[in-house]
Amino acid sequence: MKLVFTIIALFLLLIFLFRHKSIETKIIINQPLNHVWQIFTCISSYSEWNTLFGLDQFPTHIGQIITVDLYDENRKVQFRMRPVVKELDDYHLEWEGKLYVNGLFNGRHQFIFTQIDANTTQLIQKEDFIGLLVPILSYFIIRPTKLNFEIMNESFKKYVEGHSHR
Repeated sequence: MKLVFTIIALFLLLIFLFRHKSIETKIIINQPLNHVWQIFTCISSYSEWNTLFGLDQFPTHIGQIITVDLYDENRKVQFRMRPVVKELDDYHLEWEGKLYVNGLFNGRHQFIFTQIDANTTQLIQKEDFIGLLVPILSYFIIRPTKLNFEIMNESFKKYVEGHSHR
């Protein structure tokens, strides 16, 4: 009986200690910042490069609820979420979504575009996961998500660099 309580206590301690996880990817895009941002905000072109998700509309203000369709490897909608826009300004978009109940598995996603020089832009895509299920879903959800960020970043870079600034 003591062993069962010890195992349960250790499990609960692990959940409490490891309920936060962050992932981040970066990529350099050889195009000017304004051009990269313009393409990113044009959701009608998402089907040509975005392997990770689709938006019902590009957000216009903080507090807005948007619809995000997350794709599987065949670009079929795997999951639909309705996150809240937390930050939206020049070259930065951030939203926060949750899995059913707040605190169970929340994700705060960011796209940050910065100018390296007149013809070079860096895209940082990151997500902070917080919640009770983070330790359990880390291997099955969070690790593949980072790989999907990298795939999407590469696809976006290729698309943007193929559509030169005019």
